Amino acid sequence: MKKHILFVVALMAILAVIAACAPAPTPVPPTQPPAPTAAPKPTEAPKPTEAPKPTEAPKPTEAPKPTEAPKPTTAPTAAGPQPVTLTINLRKGVKWSDGGDLTSKDVLGTWNILWMQSSASWNSLNDVTAPDAQTVVFNIKTPGPAILDTIIRSTVTRPYSQYGKWMDAAAAFRKANADRKGTDVTNAVNEMLAFRPPNAVVYGPYNIDPKSVTEAQLTMVKNPTGFNADKIDFDKVTVYWGDTTQDMPLYLSGDMDYSSNAYSPANLVAIRAVGNQYVVLGGPATNGPGMYFNNDVYPLNKVEVRQAFAYYIDRVENCKVAFGESCRPVKYEVGFTDAAVPTWLSADQIAKLNTYDPDPKKGDALLTGLGFKKGSDGIWVDDKGKPMAYELIVPADFTEYLASSENVAQQLAKHGIKLTVKPYQSSERNNVHKAGAYQISMDIGFRFTYFHPFVSYDYNLRPGIGFKNDPEGAQGARGMNLPYKQKTIDGKEIDIKEYVTKMAEGFDANAQKPYVADVASMFNRNLPVLEMFERYLTDPIDTKSRVTGWLPVDDKIYKNNQNNSPVARQFLSGQLKPSATNKAKEFKTSYPYTQPPKANYNLYSTDNVMAQGAVLSNFIYPPFTYYDVNEGKYVPFFAESWNIK
Repeated sequence: MKKHILFVVALMAILAVIAACAPAPTPVPPTQPPAPTAAPKPTEAPKPTEAPKPTEAPKPTEAPKPTEAPKPTTAPTAAGPQPVTLTINLRKGVKWSDGGDLTSKDVLGTWNILWMQSSASWNSLNDVTAPDAQTVVFNIKTPGPAILDTIIRSTVTRPYSQYGKWMDAAAAFRKANADRKGTDVTNAVNEMLAFRPPNAVVYGPYNIDPKSVTEAQLTMVKNPTGFNADKIDFDKVTVYWGDTTQDMPLYLSGDMDYSSNAYSPANLVAIRAVGNQYVVLGGPATNGPGMYFNNDVYPLNKVEVRQAFAYYIDRVENCKVAFGESCRPVKYEVGFTDAAVPTWLSADQIAKLNTYDPDPKKGDALLTGLGFKKGSDGIWVDDKGKPMAYELIVPADFTEYLASSENVAQQLAKHGIKLTVKPYQSSERNNVHKAGAYQISMDIGFRFTYFHPFVSYDYNLRPGIGFKNDPEGAQGARGMNLPYKQKTIDGKEIDIKEYVTKMAEGFDANAQKPYVADVASMFNRNLPVLEMFERYLTDPIDTKSRVTGWLPVDDKIYKNNQNNSPVARQFLSGQLKPSATNKAKEFKTSYPYTQPPKANYNLYSTDNVMAQGAVLSNFIYPPFTYYDVNEGKYVPFFAESWNIK
């Protein structure tokens, strides 16, 4: 999957893209769910900035006689998460690049427009208000990890100076509770989308020079009033247009400092051969392939059979065949990224997990225990006399997944299970999975678009946006038809649907952890999806030619992926410095940004040049917070602070 397809919303994070695009199977199919919750990204606007004032009650002409107070009764406890308020405190003295102050008016206006656009984020909100110039208060009716990430990390604040006309209109519409599908609102939205300002207004330390934008490259120049601009010593950032094909000559000629495009093992060999100035960063991309078993196909619905598959397959070998050094075999098999396991599970809970290290004897014992036997041709025969021979489907254009599938088939053949690999068009992925039209399917096994296990479980265990499992047939089909009632390693029966819902309620991670632990235990025991490996980033950096100050490659900051870019965080904090020979004080990177004549500077346009990559975007619009996987929490960045009550 091309990194630029995954991060279409990022070059607002334009320099964030550089470090924030997580590579996935190449290329990314158009039907793949968007990467927000994994993080749903807001597209709505906030509720009215001012609540209507209640009418004054008439004064009684005579005080009523007191009546006996009723005896107190126990108030019923409301089910589900209770409304909370999330308050963001903005930094004082921050200026937009046009000289105006960045205040709560900009943030509130951004959320009003999201409301006008019917963003799903507003389904979780009661109101958004701005009690003063530096404070924004979100009244949240259904708190959960998705809306939290949307508010404090992934939503980019727009400038009132450019979008004030529509921000004011959206506020009026919201106050009047206007029909968002009505003509007036629709016309306002369409007018806003057609807006073409001459340049971007930003609050980050860099801005795009419109005169520099060509099909081949663009220049980001210093915004002296931008966030942390006084701490950053680079005067400009050059962004070359292109993906790996266009980047390789630049790396080989020593003309590239960093790029987040996905480089193949052969690319990396060539880059390293240039000299020891190159280091490859490799944090987790938090996605990877997994084998989905159709529970309507006997005996794939048996836990022991799926466990036998796990013991027969060497995931280290499978990883190397598919991605070389650009992946890590999945260790824990809990249904979400290994990188987040220490955050969500205790040491005792992790100790109980089966890591399914390759052990053919254990696989043989499991099948023998079911009454299966090997035929004269060496193929296992199940207890109904049917050979264990199945079809494994895989998207034809997911090249690494195809390589993984073929390797799985080769490995299982050695142990008496025959798989026939059948490639198909990736455009049919959702239809195929929803209908359960397969025996075994190799597909995206887990995803972590924002850092919460709910993202993966909603994708691989419930209907979700991946249409993977729906035993109740709510969508007219059952997917892999894994029953919601399942057991954990300790034999506890849980309801997957209920537990996944519970782990996404509220903002208290400690209250969510028991549900995560039980679903993880169930997943590890039952292996509804046998996960192969996790894609790891291959981001080459030149540590000597033009840029110094890089943290050591083994620093824990690199455990974060591009959505919380380690590169952007080092750059924006002033950690990185121009080398002594870098007289131009220039940082060089690349990304396939929107080229002229389509390129424009309207943040609400799909062709805007600012929103084409996470790292790049961060240089222009730094996020309120970053999520740090090492701390297991969001860390304030551009925002002064934030709190929940």
